[in-house]
Amino acid sequence: MCTITVNVDEAMLKEMDPNLSDKTAIRKWVQQLIDLRIQQMELEDNETMDLEEARAMLHETIRKVYAEG
Repeated sequence: MCTITVNVDEAMLKEMDPNLSDKTAIRKWVQQLIDLRIQQMELEDNETMDLEEARAMLHETIRKVYAEG
């Protein structure tokens, strides 16, 4: 874990969302955004396949197409 500092325009946030009216609420909101983005990055990383997986899928598809004739 690491700790970072982020500068936020509190007045703008409060104007856009009254629930973001204090530092605690803003801190929780920012943490949720970061956690969500990390989860998205993990999913994106898991969605990629290596060359051997792609080649195996291609060969299997070709076998099926020719088997169905």
